[in-house]
Amino acid sequence: MKINFIDTDLEQKARRTTIAVAAVFTLLVGVLSALGAAASYRSATDGSDFFSNAGSIFSLSDIKRLVWGQSGDTNPTLASSTDGRLNILILGIGGDGHDGPQLTDTIILASLDQKENRIGMLSIPRDTAYPLGNGQFEKINAVNAYAEKEHPGEGARDTADAFSKLLGVRIDRVFRVDFKGFEDFIDALGGIDVNVEHSFTDSSFPTDDDGADPYKWTTVSFKQGEQTMNGKRALQYVRSRHGTNGEGSDFARSRRQQLVIGAIRDKLVSRDVLTDPKKISELWNTLSSHIQTDVTAWDALKLAPLVLNYKDAKVQTHVLTDAADGELIPANVDGAFMLFPKKPDWSEIRALAADPFQSKEEIAAAAKPVEPTNLEIKNGTFRTGYAAQISSKLESLGYNINATGNATKRGFEKTIIYDLTGGKKQEELAKLQKMLSADVSSPIVEGKTVKPDAQTTETLYVSSTDFLIVLGDSSLGLINTYAVTSNP
Repeated sequence: MKINFIDTDLEQKARRTTIAVAAVFTLLVGVLSALGAAASYRSATDGSDFFSNAGSIFSLSDIKRLVWGQSGDTNPTLASSTDGRLNILILGIGGDGHDGPQLTDTIILASLDQKENRIGMLSIPRDTAYPLGNGQFEKINAVNAYAEKEHPGEGARDTADAFSKLLGVRIDRVFRVDFKGFEDFIDALGGIDVNVEHSFTDSSFPTDDDGADPYKWTTVSFKQGEQTMNGKRALQYVRSRHGTNGEGSDFARSRRQQLVIGAIRDKLVSRDVLTDPKKISELWNTLSSHIQTDVTAWDALKLAPLVLNYKDAKVQTHVLTDAADGELIPANVDGAFMLFPKKPDWSEIRALAADPFQSKEEIAAAAKPVEPTNLEIKNGTFRTGYAAQISSKLESLGYNINATGNATKRGFEKTIIYDLTGGKKQEELAKLQKMLSADVSSPIVEGKTVKPDAQTTETLYVSSTDFLIVLGDSSLGLINTYAVTSNP
C-alpha cells in the first residue's frame, strides 16, 4: 500500500512541500530541485511521466521512518551525517542530441558545513587526468560516460563513488543534469541576475551539437556588469571555451559556472519563488526528464529545517588551475592534452576536497610557522637544484633556511624530516610533514653529526637547526616541476 498525495488539493499540497523543495534547492546551491528527485530519477530512467511517479514517492516505510526514526536504516539520509558535513557532487552533461552526450562538461563538489553554516565549492576541470592504474589515464570527463555505459541509469552514482575514492572524501549524494534541463530550469525561474566579472567575445561557440555539422560556429559576447540572463544566454555563458580577455580557459569557465550557480541560488530563495506553488511545480516538471540523482523525498523532508540556514551562508569557491599557485600542470599524453596534479599522490587536491571552506589566503596563512623554525635542507634525489627550489618555497612561507646541500645518499623516493628538537615543535613538524609529504624520524645526534642509521651520517652546518630535511621525490608537488609526457 502506498499513499498518493497527487489526489489531494493542489494548493494544500504546494504549501506542505514548498519549504522542503526550497531547502533542497538551496542545498544544491541552486542547481536542482530534489523534493521530486525520486520521481525524476524514475522518469529519467524508464521514460515515464514525472507526476505519475510523484505519487508513489512516499511509501509506508518512509512514514514509519518519519515517526519512529531510522533504526536499521542501511541508507542514511543527508541529514544524518555524523560529522556535520554534506558532500554533493554536481555533474553537467550535454545529454541527448549532443556530441558526447554523457561526457561531463561540469564537475563541482559542493560541501556544506552544518556546524558553521558554510558552503565550499571545488570545481574540477574536465581535462584533469583520471588515473586508471598501471600508468594509464583518461580525461576525468569520461568517467560518467563509461559508468553510464556499464550500468545504464546508475552512471551518476557510480561516478560519485569513483570520485570519492580519488578525492578521499565521502560523497553523500549526486545530481546530474543535462544542458536542456539547465536551460529550461532557468527559463522557468524567470531568468537569473549574473554579475559578469569580465567582458569577452567568443567567436567559436558551437551552434550544432547533434553531429550534423560539428564545425558550425557562432559568436557570443558578454559585457562586464550585472545583467539578467535567460536559460539560453546562461548556458552560453557557462559553456564558452574560447573567449577573449582571459576567459578562454576551462578554469575561467569553471569560475563562471560557480557564478551562475550562486545566481540561481539567490533567485531560488527569493520570495517570488518560495511563495509561488505554481512556479515550484513548474520547476519540478522542467527537470523531470533531465536529471539523474539518488536524493529521495525522505532526504528533502529531513533537510527542510536544516538547509534553509544556508540562505546567507558564506560561500568559498575553488577552481583547480595550472597557474603558478595552482594545483595542476598541463601535459601531453600520447597526443591528448591533460592536466595532472602537481603532487602525484593527489594530496594537495585531496586537502582542498577535505576542507574547501577556507580561501587560498587562509590556507597559506595556516602554513606559515607560528614560531621561529630553523631548517637545513639536503637534496636526496638526482634532481639538480632541487634543494634550492624547495628552500626558496619554504623561505617564502617564513621558515629560516640555515643551509642547503646534497645528502650523503641519493635516490630517495620519500622525503624524511629529522626532528632535532626532541619533540618541542610538534605543530611546525606537522605542517612540514604535510607540505612535503614526508616521513618523520628522530635520529641519533652527536654535536653536528646526525646518524639516520648505522650506515649513514649527515653533517649539520649549523647547530641551531630544528629540522634536517632530506628531500625525496614525494616533495616534488611543492614546486612547479611535475609533468607526465606519455603513458608508461
